[in-house]
Amino acid sequence: MTGRRFNLIKLHFHYLFNFRLKYFYINNIQFNYILEFHSNSKTDVWKYVTPLIEYCETIGIDIPHYCYHKNLSISGNCRMCLVELKNSPKPVVSCAMSAKACLNNGEIYTNSPLVKKARENILEFLLLNHPLDCPICDQGGECDLQDQSFFFGMSKKRFYNFKRIVNDKNIGPIVKTVMTRCIHCTRCVRFANEIAGVEDLGIFGRGVSSEIGTYVTKTFQSELSGNIIDLCPVGALTAKPYPFLGRNWELKIITSIDFSDAFGLNLQICLKNNKIVKILPGYNQNIYTTNWISDKSRFSFDGMFSSGRILHGFIIDGKNNKITSPFSWKMIFEEIIYFLYFQDHLNRHFLVVNSLIIVFDQNISIEMLNLLMLLSKKYSFILLRKIEPFKLDNELESKFLLTTTINKLKILSSNLCFLLGINTRYEGFDFNLKLRQRYIKGNFKVISLGSLIDLTFSISYLGFNLKILKSIIEGNNFFCQELVNYSNPLLVCSSEIFKRKDSIALIKFLTILKNYIRINNNKNWNNINVLNTSLSDVVLSYLNNFKYISENDLKKFSAFYFINSNFFISNFRKVIELQLLNYFQDEQKIARILIEQNCGMVEFFDKKIKEFYNIFSYFHLPNSVLYENSGTFITTEGFFKKSVKIISSDEQSKENWQIFRKFLYYLKNLSFLNNIKINTRLNFNNNSIVNLHSFMGFHYYAIKNLTKLNLYYNKKIIDLNLNILLKNYKFKRNKIFETKFRLWLDDFYIGGRDFYSKYSLVMIRCSKIFRLKNTNFNYIF
Repeated sequence: MTGRRFNLIKLHFHYLFNFRLKYFYINNIQFNYILEFHSNSKTDVWKYVTPLIEYCETIGIDIPHYCYHKNLSISGNCRMCLVELKNSPKPVVSCAMSAKACLNNGEIYTNSPLVKKARENILEFLLLNHPLDCPICDQGGECDLQDQSFFFGMSKKRFYNFKRIVNDKNIGPIVKTVMTRCIHCTRCVRFANEIAGVEDLGIFGRGVSSEIGTYVTKTFQSELSGNIIDLCPVGALTAKPYPFLGRNWELKIITSIDFSDAFGLNLQICLKNNKIVKILPGYNQNIYTTNWISDKSRFSFDGMFSSGRILHGFIIDGKNNKITSPFSWKMIFEEIIYFLYFQDHLNRHFLVVNSLIIVFDQNISIEMLNLLMLLSKKYSFILLRKIEPFKLDNELESKFLLTTTINKLKILSSNLCFLLGINTRYEGFDFNLKLRQRYIKGNFKVISLGSLIDLTFSISYLGFNLKILKSIIEGNNFFCQELVNYSNPLLVCSSEIFKRKDSIALIKFLTILKNYIRINNNKNWNNINVLNTSLSDVVLSYLNNFKYISENDLKKFSAFYFINSNFFISNFRKVIELQLLNYFQDEQKIARILIEQNCGMVEFFDKKIKEFYNIFSYFHLPNSVLYENSGTFITTEGFFKKSVKIISSDEQSKENWQIFRKFLYYLKNLSFLNNIKINTRLNFNNNSIVNLHSFMGFHYYAIKNLTKLNLYYNKKIIDLNLNILLKNYKFKRNKIFETKFRLWLDDFYIGGRDFYSKYSLVMIRCSKIFRLKNTNFNYIF
C-alpha cells in the first residue's frame, strides 16, 4: 500500500508540474494554457477552434488585418496580420493559425521590430498601385488602409512607376465600384459565395493583372448585395445611391429597427442636419455579431421622404373635385365631427346605423392599436378592420411565432426542414441565412411544398398543390418515410397561407401533421413555425382576432378611415373591383367621406371610386413616418422591439397617437344617439405620452386565481355533452381548394408588405433590373 500511495503522489505532482504549470506568453504577458484551452466550461468551447487573431482580440490585443472577417472563411492573402512566433524562422499569419496549436508552450509578439518591419513592407506594396485620392473618396475617414498607413506605413516613397489602372465594373444600382483602389482582400468574393449564395463575383488574372469582378458582363443580383459595401476595407466598393454626402465624423448614429420584414433587426441610423443619410447594420446581441441586412433595409428609407409626400392637411370637395386651401388641424377635426354628428342624427330618422370603418395594415404599433380598440369599445358605430384576411388560431404563442431561430439547438439538432408555401429568401432573409449555414454544415435536407424558387441552396420540391399535403397526412406519399426516419424535423410555413379561404382546413392539416411528428419523435418537440411577413402580424394575433374588410362592410358605411394602408393589397382591390362591377348594390345612397392618414401619400381618391361610393369629401391627415414616430412592435420571434423618434416631423405632420388623441378629444364633446355602448370617461387634455401609456393599461394587469372551483366542467359532463352533440348534430365540413400555394412575393424590392418601399427611387431601379433578369421579357425595353 505504501508503494501504491507513493506512485499516486508521484503521478499527482507530475500532473501538477507538467500540466497545471504550463504557460504561454503574448507580448511577455503570462497565461495559463490549461485554464485557457482545457477548461470544461461551455463558455470556453469557442477557444478550441478559434484563430490566433480572434483570440488576441478577446484579450484586448488588436492585430491589423484586411482580408480576415469573423463571419467569413480564412483566406490569408493580405499578410497584414503577421506576428512573430518564438523559434519560427519567419513571421506567421495569425488569421490562419489555430490559437490552441500555436500557443502550446509558445511565445508570440505582436509589436516586435520584425513585425513592424513586415507591416511596413506589406503596406508599401499595397500602396504601390493604390491611388492617393483620399480627399475625394467616400471611404475617407473610415478606411482601414488609410488608418493603418498612418500607424504602420512609411513616410517616404521608393517606387516612382506609373500606377496600374483597372476599369470599373457595373454590378448594379446599389454598389459603386472604383476597382483601381481594390487591394484584393476577396472579402466580397467570399461573401457572395458563402453568405449570399450568388456566385457571381470572383478574382481572375494573375499577379499584377489580378482583378475582381464578374466573369461575364452582368450585375450582382442579390438581395444582400449592399453588405459588401461594409465589408470592403478600402474605397473600392461604396454606396452608389448616395455618393459624397458626408464624412463619418459629421454623422450622428442612433439605434433603431428594420421595418421591411417581421424580424425587426437592429439598425444604425446615420443622421446629418436632421436627415437620414445612410443606414448601417446593427449589432445582434443574441449571437454576438453584426447583422447582415437586405438592400431594402439599407436603401428604401428614401421612400419615407418621397417628393410626392404632402405634409399639410386639406379637404377635397367630392362634387366639384376641388382642393380647398390648407386647413389647420382644428378645422379638419371640426369638419369630420360635424359630418359624423349629422350622420348620427340622420341614421336615427331612417332607423339604420352606418358605421365609421377604420382600416389599418399589418405595420401598426401596439400603442396605436390599443387606442383603436378603446375607441371601438366606446363608440358602437366605429368598426376596426384589417386590410387583409388572416384566419389563424391564436390560442397559443407557438401557433403564430417562429420559435426555431430563438433556440439554436432546434436547427442544429434537426436534419430535415419542410417548407410549406414559403419563400424564405424574400419573406425572411435572416431565417434563410440560418438555413443556408445549417445546410453548408451537412446532414441537412430541405423539402419545399410550393412554387419553384431559388433559395441559394439545394432544395427538393414536392409540388405546389394542396392535394400533395393531403396525401402526406393520409400516408400516401414517399415523403412520409422521411418525416419518420429523420430526427426532429422542422415545419416552417408562411403567414400568407392563412389568408386562403380554406385556411381553417389547412390549420387542421398542420395540427394532424404535428401530432404525427410528435408520435415518431420527441413528444416535447414543437415542429410548426410560422414566419410572419409584416412587422405587426404577431401584435394582431396577440391582442384580438380582428375582422378583415369585405363587401359586407361597404353596404352600410358613412366614412372610411385608412391608416397607413397599402391599397395595392389583393384583398382590398378585389372588394373595390366587385363594387365597380356592380356585384352588390348599396342599400342607401348616402353622402360619405373618406379620411386618409397614409404618411402624406395621396393615392386612393379616384374619380370612379368617388362616383360609385358617393364620396362627399376627402380628408387628408398628414401623419409621420416610422422614424418620426415612437412605437413598440413584436417580431415574428416574439421579441419586443422599440422604435424611437429619431428626426423631427416637418410642417404639419404629427405622430399617429397625437392625431388620435385629438380625434378622441373632439368626440368626447358629443353624445351620439345611436351609440348603444357604455361611454367611458377618456380625458386627453394632457399632451404627455406617459399619461397615454397609463391610460392604455400598460401599468396595470388583471390578475385572476385559477382554482379547481373555477373549472365547473368535469370529465363526465364533457363526455355526456359530447355524446349528445354527436347524436343530434352534424359537424360542418371544411372545404379544401386544391389550388397551388400562391407565390405572393414576386418582386422583393417593391412587392413586400412594408408601406415605404414602393415610393423609393432606389428600390424602383433595383426592381427594374430584377424584372429584366427574372422574367421572360428580357429583351423588351
